[in-house]
Amino acid sequence: MHNQLNKMQALPAFSVDERLDRLNALQKAIQNNKQAIIKAISSDYGHRASSETLLAEVLVNLEDIKHTIKHLPDWVKADKWTADWKFWPSRCAIEPEAKGVVGIMAPWNYPFNLVAGPLTAAIAAGNRVMIKPSEVTPKTAQFIKTLLAEVFSEDEVHVVLGDVDIADEFSRLPFDHLLFTGSTRVGKIIMRNAAENLTPVTLELGGKSPVLIDRDYSLDKAAKSIAKGKWFNAGQTCIAPDYVLIEADRVRPLIDALKKHTIDAYPSIDRNNDDFSCVVNNRHFDRLQGLLKQLPQEQIIALYPDYQSQGNRMAPVIVNQPDQQSELMQEEIFGPILPIVAVDDLSEAIDYINRGDKPLTLYLFSNKRQTIRRVKQHTSSGSLAVNETLVHFAQQRLPFGGIGASGMGSYHGYQGFVTMSHMKSIYYQSRLNGNDLVRAPFTKIKKKLINWMS
Repeated sequence: MHNQLNKMQALPAFSVDERLDRLNALQKAIQNNKQAIIKAISSDYGHRASSETLLAEVLVNLEDIKHTIKHLPDWVKADKWTADWKFWPSRCAIEPEAKGVVGIMAPWNYPFNLVAGPLTAAIAAGNRVMIKPSEVTPKTAQFIKTLLAEVFSEDEVHVVLGDVDIADEFSRLPFDHLLFTGSTRVGKIIMRNAAENLTPVTLELGGKSPVLIDRDYSLDKAAKSIAKGKWFNAGQTCIAPDYVLIEADRVRPLIDALKKHTIDAYPSIDRNNDDFSCVVNNRHFDRLQGLLKQLPQEQIIALYPDYQSQGNRMAPVIVNQPDQQSELMQEEIFGPILPIVAVDDLSEAIDYINRGDKPLTLYLFSNKRQTIRRVKQHTSSGSLAVNETLVHFAQQRLPFGGIGASGMGSYHGYQGFVTMSHMKSIYYQSRLNGNDLVRAPFTKIKKKLINWMS
């Protein structure tokens, strides 16, 4: 791997025309391989809903590439202006340049999307790229390697397959930038490894994304959005609603509304229903079952009480008022379990959120400007989504990223281009140069001039 990186770092950055050519080719390859993407991911999962894959792995990336191709000619232009009046008539500029070789480490929950998205940003910025797909989804990883080999040469985009040891070695390479998507725990390891080479990192991590529901907001509308967002990909989404905070007298009506909208969306969750996805593997299925086994039985509300487990297909479950110190409420759930926590009011809900790590996303259901303003001002999160779940990820003009334990840095659209670029500062000294008027030797006249300017 190290030799390959050295070879790629010795090569020039892509020209703008080359970037557009590769992005167009990548767009065409994704369009021509939709069914192959669906098949590969579903094979790794045991079953992944085909419509979910089309939406989250294909459509989002095609829109991202389309947006990037359209705006790239403007993004690459230097930003120029006249220098401060003291240095007139000199000029300044900020000019984006490629960083070199970008490393991308992708997770298993959206194994194609979270390769293609960062790759689009890296290519747009003119970089060459090395990619380590997740070993948890090996068939998708192999498919990614095969597909990208049709679009890029080995010295343009190089895909590395392998286990956790290979991933650890990959993160220790002296990249010019490294983007990792995954858990906070592993993110700390990646950052520590990258620090050995002073490699700048973008960490897209997880966390417990809370939901707040204003007392005056329709519980039915909120429940519909929460259910659709939480059960998408069986809850295996970094921005999935992790838990709901709501007043105690509204807990039962919310549970009833969630039940209704869950059954409406998924009349059944057995193998005959293509719309409901499996948990990715036995290990994660057992982890989720283990979280439930730690809880008192009366807290667990099975939405499909007659369902018998079929492989890794796990039925959605609501947990009513779990203890805050339980493992369920301390760790990111990443599965079809939705805790509901009773609070007295909005102030207590905000305090509850602020006692934990800063989340990747905070969901607020409210039509009141003062409530929205209050939540914005008194909480901190990677993003805030008002009155809808998940879809903010698909907005190309919105940067996507976390803060604190939920990550650092961001990408998508122009922000992705900036993240993957070195924004070089350039100063152009004019032929008319008066800088000696404030340089040694400091005569009385020069001192007076400096004092006047100060």
